[in-house]
Amino acid sequence: MTPSPEQLCRDINRMSAYLAQDDFGAWGPGEDELAGLDAVVLLGNQVVATVTAACRLAQRAPVAARLLFSGGVGHSTGLLYENLRRSHRSGLVEPELIQEAMGEAEMCSVVAQGAYGIPPGRILVESQSTNSGENARFSQGTLREALGRVGPVLILQDPTMLRRSVLTWVREAELANAGIAGAETRVLSHAAFVPRVEPGPNGLPRLVAGQDRGTWTPERFLALLLGEMGRLNDDEDGYGPRGRNYLPHVDIPETVWESYGRVSASSLARAAMR
Repeated sequence: MTPSPEQLCRDINRMSAYLAQDDFGAWGPGEDELAGLDAVVLLGNQVVATVTAACRLAQRAPVAARLLFSGGVGHSTGLLYENLRRSHRSGLVEPELIQEAMGEAEMCSVVAQGAYGIPPGRILVESQSTNSGENARFSQGTLREALGRVGPVLILQDPTMLRRSVLTWVREAELANAGIAGAETRVLSHAAFVPRVEPGPNGLPRLVAGQDRGTWTPERFLALLLGEMGRLNDDEDGYGPRGRNYLPHVDIPETVWESYGRVSASSLARAAMR
């Protein structure tokens, strides 16, 4: 049976809320959580709201906490460039300051300094990574070089990729700390927002107002959700121990998996994944 538009939206929103792993809820981290951080870390993506959220959190964090941007040139770089250039209408950044040849971390650093007044000495730029595994590995190397350790961090990322990014960070830290007595890594995560869809005039899901500008097209959003669910699934095609072994085993809640099954079987999913 084909799901109704309302059911399809509920299923998409359930997957979205699961993937946008957030340790704090709608209000975000409080002063106590920020006080113990070594760094606020933004992993490269196209969503401008994650850049602004990371900068605002860094403003609230102790001055000793670094703001680390990770990301070279990858599949989201051109999209971030276009989204940032559009954002000048809201006064976020002067478009001429963002160059197309920049990597994602470099663009974000321009925003942090120009729009939020964060001094260059607080900013770390990791500009070589091109995927989530390298984001985690190279960022941790950057922190070790700057601070001599990888201490407590708060991670932000495209909300559709946040759960996997946290798992990847933990896995990379475990590999790096293997055999080091007493080594542990405290990782927190915060979603700049949780994406939601609603039935559109034609019955197809559309991103709710405010999330459809400078973020994703509905087709890309759905493709990202479905792709992430497949990567988290611990089978031969996933990223868990039974597949590529990039992540620890993940127990996906049954309700989320059922939603994935309905959405992935729909004609809408086939169109998004073309």
